[in-house]
Amino acid sequence: MGARWGLDWRLGPAEKTQTLWCPEVAQVRNPRLLAAMSARCRQLGVVLHENTAVTRFRRRGERLEGVETTAGFMPIERIVVTAGAWSEKILAETGSHLDIIPVRGQILLFQGKPGVLDTILMHDNHYLVPRRDGLVLAGSTSEYVGFDKSTTNKAREELLSFTIKMLPDLAQAPVLRQWSGLRPGSQDSIPYIGPIPEWEGLFVAAGHFRYGLTNAPATADILVSLLTGTPLPLDIAPYAVLTPRSAH
Repeated sequence: MGARWGLDWRLGPAEKTQTLWCPEVAQVRNPRLLAAMSARCRQLGVVLHENTAVTRFRRRGERLEGVETTAGFMPIERIVVTAGAWSEKILAETGSHLDIIPVRGQILLFQGKPGVLDTILMHDNHYLVPRRDGLVLAGSTSEYVGFDKSTTNKAREELLSFTIKMLPDLAQAPVLRQWSGLRPGSQDSIPYIGPIPEWEGLFVAAGHFRYGLTNAPATADILVSLLTGTPLPLDIAPYAVLTPRSAH
């Protein structure tokens, strides 16, 4: 799925000998990971309803009954909303106010030569991530532009400048692709993980900002405990919906 690399965090352009080496930091190729997870779910008999939008939740009293979708009503006793930056919109009818906003991040993909970079490089909020086949990801921006996933020349120039400054060997490397995604930003990057008040059976896990993939295993442990009624692995009060973040 991915290669294991060290993390070389450069402290400044004039301080190239001052680095923080983190040999246990790893990476995966997100599309391959998601494809593998999808295939495994199907092997286990999980039914995936793709391209099916949830239009509203249905409950009796405070107990969840199911969801209305573009494919009709689906009776469901427990639901976990994990819709990233769109989670607050989906949960709007519940009256829950999740402080989640979309944060656009743009990335460039360079075609370098295999071995052109053998570590992840980070400086401030930018990074270079190498692949074994010579591809190098350069990212990323943090833009508060709502649900706009377009790409811009400004971001391209910003990432080009960063890449060439940190790795001059890529100055002549072709840029294969530029794309953007919307991160689910939240106050202090603290996600919401737990039940939705007054909606028994409805849960949320969203707002992880940059750390969704790395925090996914711990988030899953919490959700399994909530769904099965087993003891929680940790205190989830800091992640509760409607909990004032200023208190944490």
